[in-house]
Formats: sequence, C-alpha cells, structure tokens
Amino acid sequence: MKNIKLLVIINLFVFTSLFAIGGLGFYGGQGMLTVASTTDENDIATVTTGEFSNPMQFGVYLYIDAIPFIDIEVDAQATWSEYTFDFSNDLYTAGPYDSYWGGVSTYITLRKKLIGFGIPLLGGAKIHAGGGYNMHSFGPLANLNLVEDLMGDLSVEPEFNEKKLVEFVKDNKVDINGFHVQAGLQFKLLMLDSFLIYRQTFGGFEDVIDAKSFGSINLRLGFGI
Repeated sequence: MKNIKLLVIINLFVFTSLFAIGGLGFYGGQGMLTVASTTDENDIATVTTGEFSNPMQFGVYLYIDAIPFIDIEVDAQATWSEYTFDFSNDLYTAGPYDSYWGGVSTYITLRKKLIGFGIPLLGGAKIHAGGGYNMHSFGPLANLNLVEDLMGDLSVEPEFNEKKLVEFVKDNKVDINGFHVQAGLQFKLLMLDSFLIYRQTFGGFEDVIDAKSFGSINLRLGFGI
C-alpha cells in the first residue's frame, strides 16, 4: 500500500512538473475609476449623464510559461457599468433613463517571476510583474447625437427605442490602443491556479473616461495545462 501511495505521488509530481506549461481560466474584477457627470447641450436641448464608478469586469485568460525567463499571457475582458441620463428641452424634461456603459478589451502581457517558493509535490506561490499592449472598444455615453439619431427632432419629447440604442452604440464605438503594467500573486496547487492581479492601463482614454490611465484589480481562477 505504501508503494502504491508513493507511486501516485511520484506520478502527480511528474505530471504537474512536465506537462504544466501554462494555464487558462476565468476572472472577475473591478475597474478603479470614476466617470464624472457630463452635459451635452445646444440651443434646443440638453442631455445630462450621471456619475458612475468602479465598473465590473469579467474575462478569460491564457498564459504560457514554457519559455525560459519570461511568461506570455493573453486575456479578453468585458467591462460594464450602469448609469442614468436625462433629456430636457423648452417643453419637456424626460428621464432619468437607465443605461449601460461598457466595452471589450484584449491584453497581451509579458511577465516575469520576481520571487517564488514551493510546496513539495503539490505546488507553490510566486510574485510576478510585467507589462504589455492592449486594445479596447468602448461604447459612447448618451449625448445629443444619440437623442437626435433616435428621434430626429430635439424639440419634442423623446421615445427611446432599445434596438436603435444598440445600433447607435455599435456605430459610434471608440477604439483605443494602449499599454499597461501589472503585478500579481499566483498560488498553484497541483493543477489548480489562482491569481490576484493589479493592473494599470495607459492610453488615450480622455474621450471615454476623462483620464489618461486607470487601475483595475481582479481575481483569477483556472487550471494548468
């Protein structure tokens, strides 16, 4: 019986050591940013959006650590937050209406282990840091162009159509490329993986969130491959 147990342990050790060349999984997190209230107006009408903070994030990730000295990580992420907006002209005040802001992002990261320690035969933990390139597509906030596109006449009370709202967001999305730095703590137990990641993303985000960069933190759960 002892020989059988020893053989199982050895097989687990060999399997995790030789075949764990990377990992994949899912993550959830939160953006650390605030989008202030905005006002878009002309001689006829005004649209005002409410402030919102800390949008939710959900993503999938894949990393390869079979390359000496460096790991490669790719993750795809959705970001979203609820906010409100209202419309007014000389005759009407409408709202507040519930709406959503959000977008999709892709991050490509090169990272390196800074320090680590092992748990014999089971796994270990390590701290890593890195940086890379990212690509984003964000939807616009509500504005007068949206109201006019849906109504065609800013002097009457608007009747918002959800289908037209979706089409407007698709036609007016904002594409941004940037770079990022990140640091994380990884804990690995046999084939199970978990990460706690802090990331700072830089780029031309002034047209979206009125800031040059924003932070985010996420918790990842997956398994080695």
